[in-house]
Amino acid sequence: MNVTVKLTGTLVARTGTHEARVAVPDDATVADVVDELAEQHGPQVRAGVLDGRRLRSDTVVVRERFDSTETLSTRSSLENGDTVRFRLNV
Repeated sequence: MNVTVKLTGTLVARTGTHEARVAVPDDATVADVVDELAEQHGPQVRAGVLDGRRLRSDTVVVRERFDSTETLSTRSSLENGDTVRFRLNV
């Protein structure tokens, strides 16, 4: 499945982009998306988002839908076509 990832703050510097599209397995979680971003853009992405297998305390991930947003964790499952935004609370 495909997930659109929107990046802000230092994650833009770490990836070189404001938006990425990643292909992940059908049962993917936010952690899988981070792993794929790290594959595409380097290990600095993982360090900028995760503390071990958990989100860093300064990182918030939200699923954006037309009429709502939902805060996610690394274990949150995703659906094909989802858009998730990685925000740094600095």
